[in-house]
Amino acid sequence: MRIGVECGGTFTDLVVLDDDGALRATAKVFSTPADPSHAVIEAIDALPEELREGALLLHGSTVATNALLERRGPRLGLLVTRGFRDLLTIQRQDRDRMYDLRYVKPAPLVPRELVREVDERVTATGEVAVALDEESVLHAVKELLARDVTAIAVCLLHSYGNPAHERRVAELIGSLAPELPVSLSCSVAREFREYERTSTTAVDAFVRPAVAGYLDRLAAETARRGIAGLQVMQSNGGAVPVPVVTARPVTMLLSGPAAGVSGAVAVAESAGLGDVVTMDMGGTSTDVALVVDGAPRLTPEVSVDGLPVRVPMVDITTVGAGGGSVVGVDSGGLLTVGPRSAGSHPGPACYGRGGRLPTVTDADAVLGLLGPRPMMAGRFPLDLPAAEAAFAPLAAQLGRTVGEAAWSAHQLANVAMAGAIRVASVERGHDPRGLTLLAYGGAGPVHAAGVADELGMRRVVIAPHSGLASAYGLLVSGFRREFARTVLVPADALDADRLRALLDAVTGEAHAELAGQGVDPATVRDGWSVDMRYAGQGFELAVPLPDDGPDRVGRLVAAFHALHARRFGHADPGAAVQVVTLRLSTTRPRPSVALPEVAHRPDAVRVPSTVLEQGEPRAAVTLPREALAPGAVLPGPAVLTDASSTAYVPGGWTATVDPATNLVLTRS
Repeated sequence: MRIGVECGGTFTDLVVLDDDGALRATAKVFSTPADPSHAVIEAIDALPEELREGALLLHGSTVATNALLERRGPRLGLLVTRGFRDLLTIQRQDRDRMYDLRYVKPAPLVPRELVREVDERVTATGEVAVALDEESVLHAVKELLARDVTAIAVCLLHSYGNPAHERRVAELIGSLAPELPVSLSCSVAREFREYERTSTTAVDAFVRPAVAGYLDRLAAETARRGIAGLQVMQSNGGAVPVPVVTARPVTMLLSGPAAGVSGAVAVAESAGLGDVVTMDMGGTSTDVALVVDGAPRLTPEVSVDGLPVRVPMVDITTVGAGGGSVVGVDSGGLLTVGPRSAGSHPGPACYGRGGRLPTVTDADAVLGLLGPRPMMAGRFPLDLPAAEAAFAPLAAQLGRTVGEAAWSAHQLANVAMAGAIRVASVERGHDPRGLTLLAYGGAGPVHAAGVADELGMRRVVIAPHSGLASAYGLLVSGFRREFARTVLVPADALDADRLRALLDAVTGEAHAELAGQGVDPATVRDGWSVDMRYAGQGFELAVPLPDDGPDRVGRLVAAFHALHARRFGHADPGAAVQVVTLRLSTTRPRPSVALPEVAHRPDAVRVPSTVLEQGEPRAAVTLPREALAPGAVLPGPAVLTDASSTAYVPGGWTATVDPATNLVLTRS
């Protein structure tokens, strides 16, 4: 038995599949942001004992992200090479808001008074220029301990080229404070760019206690309920055992959205699609990702709360437009949606949990897009009068009817999500008009067709049980770990033998680390990519490494020129090329799990209903998804409901059901 539990900002979702891949149970409960494990245990406790006993639990959580965003972590100290004390304070000269005169750089995780310098120096090629002064290390650590630090990050200059000094520093820290959590940059991000590497190491150290404590509690609570094992989703879309993620907790950032993309890839495969844009609209935000040839794009770096985090992650674009996003009016009298969210407590006004502010979900309810008698999580009736009452003051302020204000809010949310899709597709060199939009999450299927209209996309796919897609994605995620090593070698100085020696060195260390964490290296598949750039450029492109064979380096360079031309419209085959970083992905095959289907119920009742499009009433039909058998055709406007989400088929769109019971919407 496999249980997938994913914690979102508003709901925590659970899916249970048996060993044959059959869907055995689903659940959706309100999230508990203060301690996500409470919602996880609540969902598991609702299962019969026979589904829990001996099961494997796969889990995606926002605990690391929340700890960072809320700056809820240890009193953190930092050890750096002498002369680099102000690295986290200076940061970079670029900024997110170029013309904001009140712009303030994000506060570093480590204040200057908790940064200490040590005497040592390693060159960019890994040569020791100044030997490590161990007395300076011991003195610095004692000073930090006297200032009551509860964790230490270590980032020494060019340690990606030679980690010996950092590893010795860790031993010295252990001699003074054996229980003190320590993060080393050579273990967290063995890549160049000192600020980004230091920031990533500090983030890893900062979230380490929160992640370790949370997973320890969750493992103990689930074991008491008969759960046999626990695996955790990483931000790269791979699920790993707990010891792997606690050794490098920064990889748990943004793991929930990555699970949704894994599920979407499986759905796209079932629908015979290789190129899609995924759209996961939950209660707090919408996450968008591009999938090409059946694989999501990874990015080597993201920014979280303004801090760079340099670990490979699924390339997800997030916009603050979710079902719980609050609708308001700005100082200029214009309508706004998000980024503020009503969350799970109190939630949208229509949830009947004390919310009074209008949200996107309230707008959808007012418009009739959730049906005439909508249910929350398939169990609780929504309060439609409360939704209308929440929109009444805003409508009066705008001089519109409640229906018109709700439609404007609905459309504005669609525009925001369409903008995120343009970032994920057009800015990556792909025209969204040639792609399929794959929508999921509790609110995604309601808005999917409207978002597609904004982008000129003509096809939308909505999976079975689409509100639980992220939890299902956990169950279809295979093992994956990422390793990197910056080498900074001119391509014309790299021959096949030297390339092989570099690859073997990275492989040896990676496999040794896996073995130390209980993963048999013989069971994983190694895949390579190479970060490359033209000499003098300040950014790199990740190029898949060609198979071993004649002129491997030449084929690699040719592939770089081709990728550069495709991404930026030009290439310079005569220019010098630099090999910057080698990247190794160790993976196991995705588990063979059947995709849940919607069981057809010919006796399901269809109900006449009314929706407001452009603020005007239109006759529609509301029915359960179970009412449509494979091959069925349903013109819009129509509302299709299930226990996890609701799908809306606008006028001008037609819904059909494919053999895998995916709902396929096409523009008429």
